[in-house]
Amino acid sequence: MGSLSSRVLRHQGRARAQQESGSGAGGSARRLETGGEAADHGFYYCPGSRKRKRSSGALCYCHPDSETDEDEEEGDEQQRLLNTPRRKKLKSTSKYIYQTLFLNGENSDIKICALGEEWSLHKIYLCQSGYFSSMFSGSWKESSMDIIELEIPDQNIDVEALQVAFGSLYRDDVLIKPSRVIAILAAACMLQLDGLIQQCGETMKETINVKTVCGYYTSAGTYGLDSVKKKCLEWLLNNLMTHQNVELFKELSINVMKQLIGSSNLFVMQVEMDVYTALKKWMFLQLVPSWNGSLKQLLTETDVWFSKKRKDFEGMTFLETEQGKPFVSVFRHLRLQYIISDLASARIVEQDSLVPSEWLFSAYKQQWLAMLRAEQDSEMGPQEINKEEVEGNSMRCGRKLAKDGEYCWRWTGFNFGFDLLVTYTNRYIIFKRNTLNQPCSGSVSLQPRRSIAFRLRLASFDSSGKLICSRTTGYQILTLEKDQEQVVMNLDSRLLIFPLYICCNFLYISPEKRTENNHHPENPEN
Repeated sequence: MGSLSSRVLRHQGRARAQQESGSGAGGSARRLETGGEAADHGFYYCPGSRKRKRSSGALCYCHPDSETDEDEEEGDEQQRLLNTPRRKKLKSTSKYIYQTLFLNGENSDIKICALGEEWSLHKIYLCQSGYFSSMFSGSWKESSMDIIELEIPDQNIDVEALQVAFGSLYRDDVLIKPSRVIAILAAACMLQLDGLIQQCGETMKETINVKTVCGYYTSAGTYGLDSVKKKCLEWLLNNLMTHQNVELFKELSINVMKQLIGSSNLFVMQVEMDVYTALKKWMFLQLVPSWNGSLKQLLTETDVWFSKKRKDFEGMTFLETEQGKPFVSVFRHLRLQYIISDLASARIVEQDSLVPSEWLFSAYKQQWLAMLRAEQDSEMGPQEINKEEVEGNSMRCGRKLAKDGEYCWRWTGFNFGFDLLVTYTNRYIIFKRNTLNQPCSGSVSLQPRRSIAFRLRLASFDSSGKLICSRTTGYQILTLEKDQEQVVMNLDSRLLIFPLYICCNFLYISPEKRTENNHHPENPEN
């Protein structure tokens, strides 16, 4: 292979000196020739020595019988190098097109004017837009015009959004800032840029947080992004109670709050009374949006404000006044039967005088009849899952576990003699029907067996409120004997990201079929 067969086994300086020495002595000894930089990349043996020295690469042995193998290896190496592709970053076609045609406007055949700005563009690129494709292909007068004035009816669209939208026709990818996504979405929808609309939707879903969720929800409804709207609603159901926020309360509309309070998927913390308290604070902030205090101060300020208003009610509750009527549709979704089952909560609701008395009377009647059924008809509890019934009538409650450990608790309220104890220990969640083993502040049922319908959900969230992990039992029927306990969930250690939020739905007694005489009439407008 000629010069390619030579192998460097020594550093060049040492090899050169040996060559000179060898030539001066007649050169009778076999020389190890050098061949460029290879000495820097392998092992080698020094003549007369068995010690092997390392450079930094492959292993090479100097032996008279190994030259043929070395030649073959050298050839293979050269062949490999010849067939190995090398990367060199060139200016991409997309970048060139964007710079030359869009930013510089070279060879432009049409000008688009809007919002006081002008863009030198190209019809062939604009036809990627459904808006311009229809304009240029039809009998519209603009199809033959060189300058087109665009009317922008959507106030969300600004010059910067149009710049991004037009630029997206000339490049493969677009970087969208969350702070700009609504304006860009508006422009993309007007120009019918399906790819950009989809990218805006993905950006919105990835950046939902307490500051963006309400704006995203509204925009998703306006521009038809149902998947984004659904994601925002899920975020609100998970965070409304678990991460209460003053600014969020101010931004939440009546329509959105109605959906949240009416949902069985609302991640309630503590009990239904806490849902009522959150609604009271939200209503205050809707009425006094200029209030700027902290979350800790909010409830006190709310109570003081409504207390002053009561003097003007003239025997009416607040929701019956003109100022309170817009909020009726939201408060109707409170599950009052689980508020008035606790004496302290019932007294607060009565004292606040926000909820119409007729609503409370209906809840008292409903619970009284349910208690009589449990005591006198030996009502055992639900025997099968009726999902609609459970979702619409179940008790909603929850708890936050700040760190791993052992916990045991019960939620307040009279539950028809079913004293349910919840224990978290060693990654297990256990339900126990307490009858005789543990003290209880109220009466307990001595029926041999009692059943409940329940659903248990666990969740962990990151700092933005995004769901990290979750788990649910789904709706189940659990039948327990006196003082019997049952493991309802065994947690995978991978799920244990604290703080851990636990939310439950319970139905202790199946509701009777409602008639016109035992519930308050619904207002069709609400």
